[in-house]
Amino acid sequence: MLEEKNPIVLYHAMTHIGKEGIRTEEIFKKLNGLSLKREHQDKLIGHYKIGDLAIATMIKLGEKEDEITGFKILDEFEKKMRFRLFEEVDW
Repeated sequence: MLEEKNPIVLYHAMTHIGKEGIRTEEIFKKLNGLSLKREHQDKLIGHYKIGDLAIATMIKLGEKEDEITGFKILDEFEKKMRFRLFEEVDW
């Protein structure tokens, strides 16, 4: 389901993965790739992008922030916003 283009489907897939604690190498690879999706066309909810939820999901699964490709490129304000999203999601 992480190959899906529909942002609503991706939202539900990622929150389910985080909620259930589903940890596989394949899921981490896909989430890491999705963490870079931060363009206008990648809009998810509000001002959040698909990449933002991918980052939050990886953090929920215990991944270290400095190992997440999309997290490394964020400035401090953007990093704080990702943690805010992490708290807002109904895991």
